[in-house]
Amino acid sequence: MFGKELVQNAGFIMIPPQDLDDAAVSSAYIHMADYGHATVLISVGDTIGATFTVTFTQATSAAAAGEQALAYTKAWASGQVLKIDGVSGTFTVGETVTATLTAEVYEVGPDFLVVRNLTGGTTWTDNATLTGGTSGATALVNGTGEQEDIMVPLYTAPSSTITIPTVTFKNYLFEIDAENMDAADDYDWFQVVLSDPGGATLASGLVILTNPRHRNMPMPGAIGVQKMAATL
Repeated sequence: MFGKELVQNAGFIMIPPQDLDDAAVSSAYIHMADYGHATVLISVGDTIGATFTVTFTQATSAAAAGEQALAYTKAWASGQVLKIDGVSGTFTVGETVTATLTAEVYEVGPDFLVVRNLTGGTTWTDNATLTGGTSGATALVNGTGEQEDIMVPLYTAPSSTITIPTVTFKNYLFEIDAENMDAADDYDWFQVVLSDPGGATLASGLVILTNPRHRNMPMPGAIGVQKMAATL
């Protein structure tokens, strides 16, 4: 079976939907001692007034003792298929392309690009001229863009922080393995922090804990007595 399969022993921790403006929003500190893997999904809504960052930290307790950055290498973002024609030159993976919008190229096909939109939304202007920022290649946009339900890996490898662009209705996915954490120094708690974008920005998150180390019902709590709540 391909994809992710959830089981009864998974854990689910919310970052409640809210406006990030005026203050950073943090998840509860999450205990990974009973799980081998965490998937973090961040969704942005119909308002995203400015860019914001998603940062991961780790600590030795729910009270953030010894807090430090948590590095990871696996991140994905919502992509889009952009049909093109009248191509001149060769577009390259990783470059930015610009027409009415700007996007990062993930895959190049004979009559399409798979892109991650970076500015201005996801509705392209049909027949607009598309230009590659590095290659200098050009093409005409054929349609307005489609297949916004696909996810593509980030071209630039993340470390512990990435920037979310001002594009509405998009998902960002991060995979955290227990091995990413500094277990030798007893770091088995982690937190997700969404920065203050300085403008109205609707977003939410969900942390899914999988690969349980044992099977109980219920599983031992991963956030203890902490409560899930908006932080505004």
